[in-house]
Amino acid sequence: MSFKFITVDEVIDIMKKYKYKTFHIHHTWKPTHKSFTGTNHIQLQTSMRNHHVNVNGWSDIGQHLTLFPDGKLLTGRDFSKPPASISGFNTGALAIEMVGNFDKPGTGEYNNLGYDRLEGEQKKVILKLVQAFGEMFGYDNVIFHRDKSPKTCPGTSIDKDFFIAEAKNYKEIGTIKVKVRGDVKEIEGFIKDGTSYFVVDKMIVSVRSTLETLGLIVGWDNKDKIITID
Repeated sequence: MSFKFITVDEVIDIMKKYKYKTFHIHHTWKPTHKSFTGTNHIQLQTSMRNHHVNVNGWSDIGQHLTLFPDGKLLTGRDFSKPPASISGFNTGALAIEMVGNFDKPGTGEYNNLGYDRLEGEQKKVILKLVQAFGEMFGYDNVIFHRDKSPKTCPGTSIDKDFFIAEAKNYKEIGTIKVKVRGDVKEIEGFIKDGTSYFVVDKMIVSVRSTLETLGLIVGWDNKDKIITID
């Protein structure tokens, strides 16, 4: 089977065509981010398929999609066929494997391998896919592997409630500039309906209401588009 690179928008069009009932999200555990060189997408995917077929005894690679640390997507199992994803829940499912071990150190089945962070382009792509699926078929139908099994997959470092909240706000989330007593910093956040929000410690909080509660003065530099804090 030949694997092909596919864009996020192409995947979204496939979602519309097949009208999936659920979206299953996994991490690979192995390979991890350290296994990824930036150019070995096909090699890693082929190794996964060989393991799924020759060790697990499946007819093909288990997932429809593989998401690599650089944000690139590779096709896997034919989109028209159920995945080998979560036993008893595969009918009507779309399944994705995110390359990485997202279990926190000391947790999960394979904590000796350390843990990767879901961030950068990899995070942006999965959030965009989840948002598209959620808006089409309902966010309640986004399934973590651990929702239906005793596993920790897709990793104990990923809080599902916060993950879904980030996906819902994906179009807005980026970096915003904050000037604290003259020192300009960039932080993760977004501006929506005229209100600025931070994404911090697994919470999305209003900048003004949170900081003014602490007695700080929050302003807006319209010229440079920077939040000011004094």
